[in-house]
Amino acid sequence: MKKLIVLLFILSFSFAFSQEDVYFGKKPSVAAEIIMENGDVKTGYLQNFQNPRFVHADMLLLGNIEKKLRFEIDEFKFKEEQSSAIEKIGINDIKRIIILDKKDGSEKLVYDKMKLKTINVKGEIIDVNKTVILPLEQEGKANLYGINIVFTQNNRYTNNIYLPYMKKPDEEYGYIVIDLNRVNFFNLGKIDDKLKKAIYEVTKDCIPFADNLDKRIKEFEDDVKTARKEGFEKKKELRKLAKNRGEGFDAMKIDYEYASKPYMNLLDEYEQKCRK
Repeated sequence: MKKLIVLLFILSFSFAFSQEDVYFGKKPSVAAEIIMENGDVKTGYLQNFQNPRFVHADMLLLGNIEKKLRFEIDEFKFKEEQSSAIEKIGINDIKRIIILDKKDGSEKLVYDKMKLKTINVKGEIIDVNKTVILPLEQEGKANLYGINIVFTQNNRYTNNIYLPYMKKPDEEYGYIVIDLNRVNFFNLGKIDDKLKKAIYEVTKDCIPFADNLDKRIKEFEDDVKTARKEGFEKKKELRKLAKNRGEGFDAMKIDYEYASKPYMNLLDEYEQKCRK
């Protein structure tokens, strides 16, 4: 796991993030449902919604990832109809945004608002004073959220970084599981401890799971390595089929799938052990 984090750390100081939406494409507005904190539901269109599932990176980044990627934003521009006047909705009034990616609403992308906590090098829980809206990857007893950062060279996809977040559905705060904002060469040795502590805080209500967490984290590290190997083999097959056409977006989705898989499996196991 440490070798993987070292690579992520080096990449994070080698690239900057541009808000290129490679999932929706550049759209002036997207159909959406907004679930408000007071229980009301607004249906209409979000203008210039720029919170993609895949974010393109190309130059130098120094911290404050969520804000630079526009996952930390104060307000959204909403219209009930395309011809309606713009209504500005503050982030504090929003609970969840559902993007309807197909005209018939058959494909939905969900984003939840949360405040964030992280773990410092002393193992202490820190409120980072951020309110963000993050893409939901897996919903359950504990929810998984993730930002998938993609890198390109000569306009061709090369690699990705997956940044996971976890939160209980009924809680205000989520946890940054891998906090690149606070990684430096002097605290790389604390990465595994911080990851384990963040996962513990989300899953500690389940004693059978929490008591076995040390062993499970070691298995998790093996799961990450296995998933990366499986993803690499799947991309090799894709390249054979794609030949000169390039595998671009398909390779991007494969890397995302196998990067998020160990976290999804971990939370599945937590849920299975603690059904109530």
